[in-house]
Amino acid sequence: MSEDRTFHNKKSPKKILTHFILLFFFIVGAYTTTTYFFSFIGLIIGLVYFLLIPNRQVKRLGILLSWTIGITTIIINGIALSNASGAPALSTVYFALIIGPSLIAAYPIGFTIWKKITKNRTVTHRFSLKLKEFNKKLSKNTKKALKILIIILPCVFWWSVNIDLNVMIDNDTRLLWVHAPSSAQIESNFIVTVEAWDAYERLSATYKGTVDFSITSYNLTNYSLLTNVNATLPNNYSFSGQFFGSDIAYEIRDGKDNGLHTFDVKINTIGLHYLLVSDSLTKNTYWSNPIIVNNYTISNNKIYWGDIHGHSGLSDGSGTPEHHFYYARNVACLDFNALTDHGETVGLLIGGLDSLEKTTNEAYEPGAFVTFPGIEWTNTKTGHYTCIFSGNKLIKKPLLSFMVVTTIQQFWEALDEFTASTGCKALALPHHTTKEEYPQDWTLINPKYVKIVEVVSTHGESLFEQRDPYNYMGCGDPPPEFTYGTAIMDAFKMGYRMTLYASSDQHDGHPGHSLSHTNAYIGHQHPWTIWPNRVDLPYPGGLTAVFASNLTRESVFSGIENQRIYATSDHGRPFLNFTINGTHVGDGSKLQVSNPATHRELNILLAQDGAAAANLRPQAASVT
Repeated sequence: MSEDRTFHNKKSPKKILTHFILLFFFIVGAYTTTTYFFSFIGLIIGLVYFLLIPNRQVKRLGILLSWTIGITTIIINGIALSNASGAPALSTVYFALIIGPSLIAAYPIGFTIWKKITKNRTVTHRFSLKLKEFNKKLSKNTKKALKILIIILPCVFWWSVNIDLNVMIDNDTRLLWVHAPSSAQIESNFIVTVEAWDAYERLSATYKGTVDFSITSYNLTNYSLLTNVNATLPNNYSFSGQFFGSDIAYEIRDGKDNGLHTFDVKINTIGLHYLLVSDSLTKNTYWSNPIIVNNYTISNNKIYWGDIHGHSGLSDGSGTPEHHFYYARNVACLDFNALTDHGETVGLLIGGLDSLEKTTNEAYEPGAFVTFPGIEWTNTKTGHYTCIFSGNKLIKKPLLSFMVVTTIQQFWEALDEFTASTGCKALALPHHTTKEEYPQDWTLINPKYVKIVEVVSTHGESLFEQRDPYNYMGCGDPPPEFTYGTAIMDAFKMGYRMTLYASSDQHDGHPGHSLSHTNAYIGHQHPWTIWPNRVDLPYPGGLTAVFASNLTRESVFSGIENQRIYATSDHGRPFLNFTINGTHVGDGSKLQVSNPATHRELNILLAQDGAAAANLRPQAASVT
């Protein structure tokens, strides 16, 4: 009893300071209950309070904190996995912000109620006697076991959600990925990237195999096999790597390859070409994406690949904006990219919008890598819209947050004002249109800005409703019953003419090649995050191909805006050429015929990517 009185002695400055420090760290721990991986901080604080602080009230707070984190972690993960499996589920973000603080708040509320009840000394005495009687019946071993359970179970709960030893340790090579530009100028050097991937499609830092190159080519006119191809291919090359693996091999700067090496190639024969890379380690031969070698002019557009929808730690994603663009360019090998963090979150950060704009512009290198300023308006009533802009400015006033711009009409007005004042163009991109939480209302779209629509992302497919037999992929968070009017096909039936694009909508820090469809969605996977959003994204992210005359903002944005694009449902880069009576997709795509019975000639050329197709977790491309 004297111990408790001493602790609460307000006349002792030392005890007051101790009390303040303990309260401060408890508040820090309580905050971490709303975070994902970083909730281990609060877990440690809670266990330290329980094990090392003698005061009983502090011990109780320690138990409260550690168990709140353990329970919250399990519940949020269960909701996210339910969403990922296609079952109707609640929002992981909202519950992550509510469950932990609610459990913490329940303690003082319950304590207050208990104090009122125990004002009756008879009730208090009876309860005290029963508690003492129960305590006497427990053996010392039982008491020790209970104490161990109190300590261990919250740790087990947190560990089961955030730690996967296979993902942590296994960085061994499973396959090679060979990337080349889809369009290459005849008799000009271009770069080919060879990456070694582990079971989770990450760079394998331990890869030390030797590769050799060959080529298979086809005629562009009749697609017959070409036998006399003039090409300069790389010599055999042995990769250098680490003894131990790493889940961020691309961050190792020691002069070794660490699972990635680039090569110069030149092909002097017009045609459709595949580079074949034979590997001494896996004993397999890997094909590149198709490479169209031609004499390109301004009227003969090249194909560029990009991902125009993704998130960083500025909102509910992972990693910094700098990491985002580095990975997009150097690891995912994208030609263009947009970081589109949620306005609702990035707008709350001091300098957040300025940082997003600045980093986007710094990453832009004409002729090498194109970036677009972007932001997402997260409206839950009429649908989400990602916005990208053709210039170097990002809309800041008004902030594109549903808390500021509250209606779809205000949203269109904000874009009108911004484009008029800056002279740049804007595109508003609907996405995951069939999800219960964000149903799309097609009757409210503005064709001035809505020219393309996201058909595939890590959320799944939106072309058809989740239960439609033509929905081949699936999509998370389905409505309880089949819902008409939200799928992209419904918009087509309404007469809207949009072209399909695909992106990752990644939240794991890997634009252009999200890893969340593998078990590398786990909490300890770099880059770390405070959000649980990558848990419920089990589908491979998609990519968009654009036909453009050159790799600049102006040209690529024009290609996207004028719908000279096509979409693919994973990291693969197939070549697709589709015409009707010689008319290509894009620029209106209007085909004039004299009457409904007029003959129409369809020409379709599809050259598939040589890489293995991605699959759902836990079976990723590298383990199929």
